[in-house]
Amino acid sequence: MSDAVVDDARPLRRPRREGAPLQRIAVVAGFALLYGWDLVEAIANLVALLAFAAAAGHPLNSYAWLVLGSAILVPPAAYVCALLIGWSRGPLLLAAVLGTGWAATAALGLTFEALLRA
Repeated sequence: MSDAVVDDARPLRRPRREGAPLQRIAVVAGFALLYGWDLVEAIANLVALLAFAAAAGHPLNSYAWLVLGSAILVPPAAYVCALLIGWSRGPLLLAAVLGTGWAATAALGLTFEALLRA
């Protein structure tokens, strides 16, 4: 018997299982549609409020522009952040990260609408 100690400083990890690229692309494309829908809603809110303000003869104030601009920027920013966080994981965890980001985007979208109505 040998008393030699093996000093391997590398942590034990499970080998990363790569999902099929088609699965990953399907997850990314599916969530792109959902995030895109939130973006379309934000742009539609801006267009509708611009038309309403024009019909009323008043321009939008800076508060409305700030809220509407934020509502337009949040979905693409959240999508990119979720992709950066979840891309190195498998398709299921990627879907979980994208789903969490989409839920946060939806919650912020509702918050922006409530801020506009206040």
